[in-house]
Amino acid sequence: MTNGQGRGSGETRPTWVQPLMEWSAVENVRARLAGPIGHVPDEIGGIALSNAGRQLLGWWLEARGTRPMPDAGDVSPRALVELLPYIRYLSWEDDEKLVIRIYGSALVEASGLDLTGHDIFGHKHDDVENDRERVRQLHRQPCGLVMLRNIYDGAGNPHPCEFMTLPVAPVAGGKARIIGTVVPMVKMREWNVDVVFDRILALQRAVFFDTGAGIPDPSLGLEV
Repeated sequence: MTNGQGRGSGETRPTWVQPLMEWSAVENVRARLAGPIGHVPDEIGGIALSNAGRQLLGWWLEARGTRPMPDAGDVSPRALVELLPYIRYLSWEDDEKLVIRIYGSALVEASGLDLTGHDIFGHKHDDVENDRERVRQLHRQPCGLVMLRNIYDGAGNPHPCEFMTLPVAPVAGGKARIIGTVVPMVKMREWNVDVVFDRILALQRAVFFDTGAGIPDPSLGLEV
């Protein structure tokens, strides 16, 4: 991630964004779906899904229909309007660069940085190729990925967050996309953590899940 320090303070938070940072919003946000969500799992690989992550997965399953995945034309702001503050939407600019094209308002406020236009693999570290390959696999063998990563505050304290991560197919010669939510794993009244991005967001878990085409070979060593 880009070096920098997030504001993360409710004291300077715009009035309109304050409700988005409260736990009640994360627990109650909904995708606007045509059908019920009862078939969507509430845990994957022993990870209890957040409401936001489960809602996004419900939208993804409905939007794709009988296809391996939805395409970029299916990404509907109307269906995702409540989830958008917690969403990051990315495009593969080439085989190496995965660039954030939409970075939700709650994520901007939580981090104190607008990461739109940022290549998430731009910061080199020892595990960056594994990080990249995990996300590549979502289009190579259509499936989903849930990751738990630690985000750090200025005192070095870790705050585990869930990254629900799903593939979106290109349309009309466009670029393959990734859509996902990011939310804290630990309940708190509101997100007011003083975030810093001066270290790697340590990966605690990475679990692929089957959406109809299987999951990547475990011998690749990409699950944690």
